[in-house]
Amino acid sequence: MTTESTESMQRENIVAGKGFPALVSGFRRAVDRFSAGLLVGGISAFVLTWFLKDAWLWFVGITLLITWRFRQSRALSSQAGQQLDELNKNQALLEIAGKTAKLGGWVVHLPDLRIELSDETWAIHERPRGETITFEEGLVYFAPEWRDTIVRHFEASVATGLSYDSEVEIVTGTGRRKWVRAIGVAIRDDMGRISRIQGALQDIDERKRLENAARDFERRFAESMENISDAFFQLDVDWRFTYLNNQAERLLERPRSALLGRLIWQEFPEASSGVIRQHYERAVREGKTTEFEVFYESLGVWFSVTAYPGSAGLTVYFRDVTKRHAADQHLHLLEMAISRIEDFVIITKAASQPEDGQKIVYVNDAFVRITGYLPDDAFGRSPGFLQGHRTDGATTEVINRAIAQSKAIRAELLNYTKDGREFWVDMSIAPIVGPDGRATHFVATGRDITDRKRAEERLAESEERFSIVAMMTTDAIWDWDVSTGRVQWNSNIASVFGHDDVPVEDGFREWETKIHPDDRARVVSSVLTAVDGKATIWLEEYRFRRGTGTYAEVLDQGHIIRNAAGEATRMVGGVRDITETRLIEAKRLQAQRLEAIGQLTGGVAHDFNNLLTVILGTAETLADEIADPRLSAIAKLNHKASRQGAALTRQLLTFAGRQPLEPAPLNINKSIRAMEGLLGTALGETIILHLEFEPAAGHVKADAAQLEASIMNLCINARDAMPAGGRLTISTARDGDDAVIRICDDGLGMNAETRAKAVEPFFTTKPFGKGSGLGLSMVYGFVRQSGGRIDIESEPGKGTTISLSFPRLASTDLPAKPASTKVLEGGSERILVVEDDPMVRDFAAGTLVSLGYSVTCAGDATEALRTLETKGPFDLVFSDVVMPGQIDGRAMASEIKAHHPNLPVVLATGYADIESIGATSGFGPLSKPYTRQQLAEAIREAIFVSRDNRRGSVR
Repeated sequence: MTTESTESMQRENIVAGKGFPALVSGFRRAVDRFSAGLLVGGISAFVLTWFLKDAWLWFVGITLLITWRFRQSRALSSQAGQQLDELNKNQALLEIAGKTAKLGGWVVHLPDLRIELSDETWAIHERPRGETITFEEGLVYFAPEWRDTIVRHFEASVATGLSYDSEVEIVTGTGRRKWVRAIGVAIRDDMGRISRIQGALQDIDERKRLENAARDFERRFAESMENISDAFFQLDVDWRFTYLNNQAERLLERPRSALLGRLIWQEFPEASSGVIRQHYERAVREGKTTEFEVFYESLGVWFSVTAYPGSAGLTVYFRDVTKRHAADQHLHLLEMAISRIEDFVIITKAASQPEDGQKIVYVNDAFVRITGYLPDDAFGRSPGFLQGHRTDGATTEVINRAIAQSKAIRAELLNYTKDGREFWVDMSIAPIVGPDGRATHFVATGRDITDRKRAEERLAESEERFSIVAMMTTDAIWDWDVSTGRVQWNSNIASVFGHDDVPVEDGFREWETKIHPDDRARVVSSVLTAVDGKATIWLEEYRFRRGTGTYAEVLDQGHIIRNAAGEATRMVGGVRDITETRLIEAKRLQAQRLEAIGQLTGGVAHDFNNLLTVILGTAETLADEIADPRLSAIAKLNHKASRQGAALTRQLLTFAGRQPLEPAPLNINKSIRAMEGLLGTALGETIILHLEFEPAAGHVKADAAQLEASIMNLCINARDAMPAGGRLTISTARDGDDAVIRICDDGLGMNAETRAKAVEPFFTTKPFGKGSGLGLSMVYGFVRQSGGRIDIESEPGKGTTISLSFPRLASTDLPAKPASTKVLEGGSERILVVEDDPMVRDFAAGTLVSLGYSVTCAGDATEALRTLETKGPFDLVFSDVVMPGQIDGRAMASEIKAHHPNLPVVLATGYADIESIGATSGFGPLSKPYTRQQLAEAIREAIFVSRDNRRGSVR
């Protein structure tokens, strides 16, 4: 806007600018009667339109309107005095209206933007009355975020002449924010140009607060109705839905949009014909609230319903109580279950007065079993009757104090049974709280922990002994509290591994960080598995970081301590530095060497067994059939030599771990006791035999004959190591999951080199002709094949201790199989003989033919299977286990069993596992070398069993 136009506007609005100051100052001048009338009329109209809700404002508005109308009718009067009186009257009414409606006036003169405010407007701003202020000063009275709005409305009114009406916030002189209604009207001069903007300002802060509070209340009420846990709906007097909350939609499985305005009896016919309608109509008819429960069959739900009648209809609250009904049905089962749990349960009624005690109202079966008191003995009595002279008074005081405060508590307490026996209980007591927040009953559950407490006492007694042992050993001893992770070490962690000030807290993690990264996952997983399982011993080898940063090879072994529930509570063990120990490496190399020797001797023995089968069988035939005494004697000598060769082969196979064994559960104490007389004879008078048996050693699964032979061999070796006599002790013991036989002598002993070769075949320290060197190697092979191990402890001049460890069994002895008394028996059945060795095949076929059988031969399993299909049927298949080709005897037996289930298969082997072979074929296998008698018995028994099986299946 230019200066010229501004000055022109100022000149044009001089007359108009003089009117409103006269109105504000009490209408002292009457020259602006028209403007005053317009302002009065506008304000009056505003009061009428804005406050129609308030009766007193109606009165003010009507009064102002009448006044304005009267002034208009008298506007053309020529009497200035009368006009002035009317203006004064109007001013008084305006002042009353302004104060009552909190309404003030204002005018902005253009173009200088000078503002004049009425007294009420200054009061609304809570500022002292002034004369005039600038537009910029007046704009500051508004809150910062509303100033742009006021400027925009004002500028639009100046530019277009349009009025405005807006609700904004001001900042009063006291700094308080207040809502006001700002009304602006453009006033034109005689030339039609806008000369000023005038209007009203009304304090609407209270109304705004009331409106906001009403909206907030409405919102919170709606949210409450939507979020309450109960379903809620309303029906009008015509039984039509007027409101449903979210929960009602969910339980009724209908959206509210489909139900509002609809008749309930049409939408839910099941409710119309049942008790629901009866209850609803009675509630409306009698004007009383009704409560009931009903099963709504179509929804499969039990509802608990409360209906409230009112003048507008019926308000219904309902909730799903299906689970409660199910709980009621299971209540009896729960009571039965409680009566049968292992822990005792006591329910007491809370005392009505502080001086009264609790009274027992329920006990379960476990209570009777543990305490010996019947329910009638306990009902009506205080639980304190179980306590006695050694019950800890401080503990009972803590329990009583918790009960008095209706708090849950857990404690361990010494109680007494009916017969006076002490027992410890781990007891938990919890209150049952009623609707008023007070405990009505208390439930006490207790577990008998007598055994655990006694174990803790024994453990406490051993703590000092443990500390002494930990100080004396060279291992780094550790004690791990599994529940807290605390680990305590003895001083050897510093002296052996160079770790000072090892933290106790979070000690498990500290130990874990010292494990070599490549070993860490394996070792940590191993110890956690042992702790979480049922193991009592944990053993692991790994690399452990020293204080210098290097790693030591260590052997870490721990014993796991468990509570009565089988949960691991502590673990105590020790870490041993085995870096410089060469014994482990020497044993490893020795084991590799023995394995290679075993494979070689096993292969040789197998082939030799095939030869011995032919030699032994033919020698037996010659001895039986030659009548010439001289030739018969030669044949018998040949037969005897063959049997000795078979024994030698058996020893070689035993060392190789391929000796056919017949393992059975046996009591090692009984087995050794049965040998006592024989051992005494074999040892002679200069050797004192001493037997020490531990009953817990129990049973092992082993070949009884081989076990006796092994013990005899070791005793003979011990005897030879004590040429001047001495003491030989045979003892048994239980070591974890193993049963151990120890044979200890005080003889010559062995050096390290001799110990390393002691179990090698043909190695002996005896003079030539005094031993074959197969005794200890046979023992080694037998123990290893039986799943055990052999340990040798010996030093020159200090004797020798040999320990045989076997996996321990819990089963009892099995009776020994009686020796066969059958005569040589044959038959006429067709037999297929499968053997890759021609001599063994010819011997077996010839023997069977001599017994009357019809025999067909095959050189391997493939040929045998083909023969079965092309030349069958056969009554039995007799086959070797080890044969060339992809199919051995076992695989062939499985194939025959699948396609010819009624065809028996008898297998023969030189070193295979007798048990697994028998499981494959279903019949007892033959061990090479076998005799004609053994062959005849095996064939005949298999044929008889097969026939019996076929007859049974036919029946």
